[in-house]
Amino acid sequence: MPDLDAGQYLVDAMFKMGPTISTGMDEVAADWITIDAFARGTGRISEPWEFEALFEMCAAYFQGWRAGVEPLAMSPVEIALAASASESDQP
Repeated sequence: MPDLDAGQYLVDAMFKMGPTISTGMDEVAADWITIDAFARGTGRISEPWEFEALFEMCAAYFQGWRAGVEPLAMSPVEIALAASASESDQP
């Protein structure tokens, strides 16, 4: 994973908190209640935009994790490469 300068603490917070939670029957992205409890308990995040960013990061992590379950799924790198190749093919 690439090193981030200013936002690395959000990545660290996401993995410290856990980007997914178990509902007992399934795994889902961390919800607002989980993020709020983590923020209050640790003090790692406090600004509204940090809550929103962490929520979106957890949702993206979950989406990628879920897509990875599919045996024929493309990795995020493959998707990005395909998208950039199709953009360069455009006149």
